[in-house]
Amino acid sequence: MRFPGFPRQPRLGFWQKKASTPEPVPTQAAPAPPKPPEFDTLFDKYGGIPTISKVVKAFHQEIMARHHLAGYFDGIDMEHLAQHTVKYVAFVMGKPAEFYTGRDMYTAHAKFHISGMHFDEVADVLKDVLTAAGMAKPDIALVMLRVESLREMIIA
Repeated sequence: MRFPGFPRQPRLGFWQKKASTPEPVPTQAAPAPPKPPEFDTLFDKYGGIPTISKVVKAFHQEIMARHHLAGYFDGIDMEHLAQHTVKYVAFVMGKPAEFYTGRDMYTAHAKFHISGMHFDEVADVLKDVLTAAGMAKPDIALVMLRVESLREMIIA
């Protein structure tokens, strides 16, 4: 028997089952990937003093390997300089200003008559060392902007 307006249903034999619509399977949302840690400063992001000490050591080794730059360091206590450099790089990477208590950049560099070309080369060495240490390009760019801001205080 058929009701008007309803589609005709096919007859099924006893060996056939009526097709059923599968019940929806509850799905779980995939867990969110862990958020990368957030850091207040580059100093914290890259491991603080231990990492900066390694970077400064590599930086000084590269500078001293270049005879035209090494001359600027004649008679300088490199251990003492390394301590100040670590503190200054920490400051550049976001440590509070009072962390660095050395002389201002003009006073510290005035007697050396550093050329713009040598400033650029030292900055490039720092950039290379930071890259080799695994620092991200945007972070290196920020550090290099801060270094560039010192140009007028360092070059003769």
